[in-house]
Amino acid sequence: MHTSLHVPVTPDGPLRRLVHSCLDDLDELVAVFLAELRSMEPYSSDAVPWPELREHAEGSMELLLRLVGGLAVPDRLSDLCERIGRSRAQAGVPLEVLLHAVRFDFRVLWDAFARRVSEDDLPSLVHSASRVWAAVDHHTTRIHLAYLAEAAVVAREQEHQRAQLVTRLLTTDARDPQVVAQVATALDVSAEADFAVAAAPLSATRPLRDAVDGLAARGIAVHLQDVDRRPVLIAQLPAGAGGVPPRWLQDVPCGLAPVARTLAGVPRAVRIAAELADPGAAEAGPRALTDVWPSVLAGRLGELGDALAAEVFGRMRGIGAGERSRLLETANAYLRTGSAGAVSAELYCHRNTVLNRLRRIAELTGCDLARPEQAALFAAARACDRVG
Repeated sequence: MHTSLHVPVTPDGPLRRLVHSCLDDLDELVAVFLAELRSMEPYSSDAVPWPELREHAEGSMELLLRLVGGLAVPDRLSDLCERIGRSRAQAGVPLEVLLHAVRFDFRVLWDAFARRVSEDDLPSLVHSASRVWAAVDHHTTRIHLAYLAEAAVVAREQEHQRAQLVTRLLTTDARDPQVVAQVATALDVSAEADFAVAAAPLSATRPLRDAVDGLAARGIAVHLQDVDRRPVLIAQLPAGAGGVPPRWLQDVPCGLAPVARTLAGVPRAVRIAAELADPGAAEAGPRALTDVWPSVLAGRLGELGDALAAEVFGRMRGIGAGERSRLLETANAYLRTGSAGAVSAELYCHRNTVLNRLRRIAELTGCDLARPEQAALFAAARACDRVG
């Protein structure tokens, strides 16, 4: 039983008489309360069945009157608050609407007392206002706590259902239009929208989870799916965004797939994001395919990659370690900037020194880094080079 109140156990005689009078007219008080409740959304749209609403209203009014009057509470009302809280959470009634409705009990009770009190007993009623409010507050608090507990359960169940649907989307590669539609409904997104997809490295999953929480707090339609023990972010992009806003994943280590142009494109994007996630996991910020394509290519080439590296870097491996280090440093800077002048400024050496090093690289590897196709060959071979 959870019906104790931090107020005097026995109220004064006038208040007890008012309580008994209201219990005799309980239907009248319930009718007033229900009339007000019916004007509130979502109660006005039958989110909660009418028989249940009436049962709870009658029980609440009787329970409050018994608490105010210091009367015994029957077993049938002992868990009423918890039943109401759970029911409203399951029905999806917003918490603020529920609390507003519950606190309306005070006005109904007070108005009923005021209509029935004699002029002589009015001072006593005013003195008892705190007792009436304490009963309502006790009732409200228990409903509130039950609602929060049940809402947490409902949220977990809904998240589990969403995760199961997204798993079906991924395992079927979105080939079933019905599954695509179900996922769109469950995630509250458009199946034809663009989506950002990012996967966390297994060594650092917390930053991506935090990013999902941040996006959700800003009202962005986002879902976190665990795929092979790693969290994967799936978020609907704003209309016309064109790409993933940089602030979404700033400083978050993750693999970032190319934008999925529809929900059906998400499974492919998840596979790409997961493959991009783990290489360089210590890096801060997202790793896009365009950023790391040489290392991805190297991972897929296997022994062909070893052969390519030996073909391109065979002669360079025969020179001194100091010269090799300077040449590779210059090559990396040039591939990044495309400008001998920029490399000169970055490495604090004369522009002619840079040009001489680039000619030496071409002599040793056969790759003129000023020619795009040969620069790409050099970058791919460099990613495959296990010898260094």
